[in-house]
Amino acid sequence: MRMNRLHLVFALPVAAILLSAFALRPQADETDAIREALQYYLDGHATGDPEVMAKAFHPSARLQYIRNGEVSIRSLDDYLGGMSGEPAPDEAERERRIVMIDYDGTAAVARIELDYPRAFFADYMQLLKVEGEWKIVNKIFHIERK
Repeated sequence: MRMNRLHLVFALPVAAILLSAFALRPQADETDAIREALQYYLDGHATGDPEVMAKAFHPSARLQYIRNGEVSIRSLDDYLGGMSGEPAPDEAERERRIVMIDYDGTAAVARIELDYPRAFFADYMQLLKVEGEWKIVNKIFHIERK
């Protein structure tokens, strides 16, 4: 019994040191890199430029939303093809913000709000780290008309 207590006396501090070393192990903070991908999305909206917007997305990305009570799915090509290439006439009155970013490893989610004069959008992005870069792979959104 005495031997077990002696082992325990030495084992606990060693375990505490090892656990603290793992807890203090620096992990790469990916928030700025994720924010960069989301900024391409915001800049694409601000400029109306599909080439800028495309930098935010993985080519296989889809956009999904509810329209007339049904799930609608839009391809990235269709979405980019609908962009004018010019800022919206009311661009000065539009506000956009990244509200939340959460990630683990190579997967991330983000919430973006687009507050426009005639509508409010809540965009929920799913991102993956692909070949070292964060890309939006799926976007779901809700729109409220004003």
